Amino acid sequence: MQKLTIVATLGAAALLWVAVSAQQEMSARPGPGSGIMNVTGSVSVTNTPSVTVANTPAVQQQGDWRVAINNTPSVRVTEVPSPGFLRAGSRYEITWVDGTSETVTVSSIAASGWIEVERSRRWINLTSARAIAEAR
Repeated sequence: MQKLTIVATLGAAALLWVAVSAQQEMSARPGPGSGIMNVTGSVSVTNTPSVTVANTPAVQQQGDWRVAINNTPSVRVTEVPSPGFLRAGSRYEITWVDGTSETVTVSSIAASGWIEVERSRRWINLTSARAIAEAR
């Protein structure tokens, strides 16, 4: 019985020690629990009305962010052929890049990916389609 009391007391002391040592304390040294961490690389700060960085004035975003990418070549795509398997009078299920689908009947086929659908003088461009499958 006495051994059980000693074991229980030691267990309670160990549990109390873990609970006390797990509390957040501020330390002058960087590391877990200190509130100070060394960062290598880059850090993104968002939803912050102002940021103060070591002896610099507060910085605030004002207006829209404007991002530019320099030194990129101009690209122009011309004369994109319509898929060779399309046939006027056939039905196709088209899945667009946003995931929506529609089934159309091809009335006529033009250049650069354009097709007329359902004899309604509605033209669609298949270059922005993610998938085209023959409808059953």
